[in-house]
Amino acid sequence: MKSSSSLATLPLFLFFCAGAAFPQPPAFSGTSYLLLSHDPVFLEQLSGVSSEIYSSGRTRLVKLSVPLSELPPELAAKLRPVSPGEIYNGPAATGEQKAADPDVLAITSKVDARRLMGYAEAITMTGKRSAAQLDVSAASGNRLAMDYIANAFKDMGYAVERQCYRDRKADKECNIVARRKSGQAGAKAILVIGHMDSVGLENAGADDNASGSAGVLEMAKILSGYKADHDLIFVAANGEENDITGGYACARKLKESGELSRLAWAINMDMISWNKDGIIEIETNKEFSALADWVGAQARLYTKLEPYIAMPAWGSDHVPFLEAGIPTYLSIQHWEAHNPCYHKACDKLESLSWDYAAQIVRLNLAVIAGKTRLTPVRP
Repeated sequence: MKSSSSLATLPLFLFFCAGAAFPQPPAFSGTSYLLLSHDPVFLEQLSGVSSEIYSSGRTRLVKLSVPLSELPPELAAKLRPVSPGEIYNGPAATGEQKAADPDVLAITSKVDARRLMGYAEAITMTGKRSAAQLDVSAASGNRLAMDYIANAFKDMGYAVERQCYRDRKADKECNIVARRKSGQAGAKAILVIGHMDSVGLENAGADDNASGSAGVLEMAKILSGYKADHDLIFVAANGEENDITGGYACARKLKESGELSRLAWAINMDMISWNKDGIIEIETNKEFSALADWVGAQARLYTKLEPYIAMPAWGSDHVPFLEAGIPTYLSIQHWEAHNPCYHKACDKLESLSWDYAAQIVRLNLAVIAGKTRLTPVRP
C-alpha cells in the first residue's frame, strides 16, 4: 500500500509551510533558562534561587537570582540557556486542507484501546520499575518489564535485542530493541521509542510511562501485519528518569552500528494517557517546526486530537535523536492539564483515558503511513 504522502513530497511541504504564521516568542532580556525537568522535588529546590518568566505547556523559563556556577551541579544540569527565538507553545499551523487517505484510515482503525490498556497494565504491575532497582535484585520490576516487553516483541515476529549499556550491582540496564528489515538495500529507517522505567513507586507509573511503552507495543503489533519500504525499529528505553540514559545509549549504539545515519524519522511517546481537553503536544526543536506542523495536520485528519506545538525539546527520549540531527518529535498529553499524579504513587491505571491514548497511537501510525510504503502481509 502506498499512502498519499511520502518522503519525496517533503520539499513541497517545507515550501508550503515556510510562509506559515509563527507566533512571536516571549519577550525577555538577559540570560534565561529552560527547565529540563518538571519533577516536583526539583521545582521545589529551584524555587529559592529563581523566578519564573514564562510558562506555557511544557515550556517553562526562569531567571536565576544567583550565578549558574553557584548552583549545585545536580540543579545546574537541569537548566539550559535559551533565546526567545527558540520558544513556541501553541496550536499547530492549520495548513492546507486535505482529505483523509482510506488506506491510512484502514491502518489507524486497527488500534485497540483495550489491548493498549492491557499492555500498560502488564508493565505497571511489574512492581518498582526504576533503573535503580537493578542494583537491588535480578528479579526487579525493571527486569520484569524488560522481559515482558522482549517477549511481546518476539511473539509479534520481530528480531529482538537487549541493548545493554550499563552494569548494575544485581543486573544489567538495557533497552529492548525490536527490528524488522525492509529487505531493500540502503533502506532508510523509522524509529519509535517510549521509556519503560518509572520513578520507582510500587505498581505505579501507569501514565509515566507504561502508557508510552504500551503505545510502542501497539504500533509494533499493528505494523507487524504490513511490509514496509523502511526498516522499522521499536525501542522500549530504560533509564529515562535518570537523565535519559537509555535514550542516549540507544542513539550512541545506533551511531556505532551505522543505523543512526539511516534514520529518516523518530517518534517518542511519553505520558499519553491522561486527558482533560483533547489536546496533544507535539514537541521538537525549531529547525523541525515545519515537520511538527505536518504532524499536526495528520492529527486533524486522522484523530480527534487538537495539535499543539511545543519548542524547544527537553526531558525525554526524543532529545538524543534531535541532538543527532534526526527529525524527531515527542507526542505527549497537554501539559497545561497534565496528570496531577505525575511522579507520584497515585499514577495508577484507573484514572487514565485509553481512548485518548489510542488517538495518539493512531496519529503516530498515520505519520508512519505518510512516510513509508506499507503493504498488507497476506497469510
